[in-house]
Amino acid sequence: MTKHEFGIEKPKNLKEEWPGQYKIFSWLEYVVNIPYPIFIITTYKANGKANANLWAWGFFAGEENGFYSLIALTDTTHTYENIKRTKEWCINIPSLDFKEECFKTIEHNQVDDDEIAQAGFTEESAICVYAPRIKECPISLECKFEWEKSLLKNSFQKIICGKIIHFGVDEKAVNLDQKERIEELKIMYNFRSQLNPLTGESTPGGICIIDKSAFSK
Repeated sequence: MTKHEFGIEKPKNLKEEWPGQYKIFSWLEYVVNIPYPIFIITTYKANGKANANLWAWGFFAGEENGFYSLIALTDTTHTYENIKRTKEWCINIPSLDFKEECFKTIEHNQVDDDEIAQAGFTEESAICVYAPRIKECPISLECKFEWEKSLLKNSFQKIICGKIIHFGVDEKAVNLDQKERIEELKIMYNFRSQLNPLTGESTPGGICIIDKSAFSK
């Protein structure tokens, strides 16, 4: 395999899809373009209304003494503000069956909006944290704040670490093997628009899921 090698300097011929694109996001994100699982971070606003943030920048890690979520948040979001105040939140992993409702959460993001109900979802109570869960999501992870760190000096992006202290999984999926579980859950992945660093042009991204045929017997 022969690789085309790149430095991290942004090429001059890049074309933005929208103003400020490569200021808010690294241009490398669109070149490397690794799909990330889509999830909805839910919190309560100061007025008690539900906040729902459709997101795909995060991952999970753990060891014997704990399982943790790490999410990258911009410090201007309601979600960041709510987490700083309550120190608790839920990560809800939706199914492709509710793709339309997921994207409706983006439309309803005012302070007085109930962002779960207005997107067409149903709120359910968390077991261990002060944060709403989404009933239609087959996996819900309840998180408590552990630490925060800026992505880099003076960055508007913050890495938030939360310890998962409770979780719920759709009872239809609990006893399934890996292949059956993937088919049942239909977890969505965010595939960025693909940037060609040689020409500066990009092709549209989209939503993808794992095909069960990808698993060997």
